[in-house]
Amino acid sequence: MNWRWPLGLALVLPVAYQTRFLRFPVDGWRLTQVEDGVGPLTYRSYWLDIRGSTLTPESVVTDVLQRLPEHLPSALAHFRRVRPGLEPTRTGDRFTILMFGLRRARVEVVERSPRHFRLQTLRQHSESGWVEFTCDLEGDVVRITVKSLVRSSSWGDRLAYLFGVAFLQRLTWESGIRSAWKAAGGTKVAHGTLTEEWP
Repeated sequence: MNWRWPLGLALVLPVAYQTRFLRFPVDGWRLTQVEDGVGPLTYRSYWLDIRGSTLTPESVVTDVLQRLPEHLPSALAHFRRVRPGLEPTRTGDRFTILMFGLRRARVEVVERSPRHFRLQTLRQHSESGWVEFTCDLEGDVVRITVKSLVRSSSWGDRLAYLFGVAFLQRLTWESGIRSAWKAAGGTKVAHGTLTEEWP
């Protein structure tokens, strides 16, 4: 057996972890903040405006939170609530996620109001920060919005983001918004996306 390979791995892995190129399952499933990440701070917003919705904004938010795994495309992000049972999802509940069939992660519901809920990332997610779903009424138009403020959790995650994960994330959340629109009914009158980064 070649002894150089295990020795080289033993030397490289601690360096990769200390430089935040990789992340290992340590510190349990604790909540992460943007300060825990690396690289630029990234703000993203996806929105869709509909007219003639059959649901109130409050009903849309409740429907999306209670049926989150059904609203998001499982091939891109397979969500499953950690707490079993038929009780409604509430603040403090966690979801496991299998992202793109490769990466496991978790998020926790940290805020909930009639017109919004916020998911905070947990350690081992590819991003550190939060994602928020909102639904508001502006005149006779219902606006469904997903926004996030995050940093990559490691430099490896940042590279993955630049080489295609960003596009897949956009597909995931835009599909979620379209699914919420189908549940709400009505006619789409506008939609858009915004991404900003601050080094």
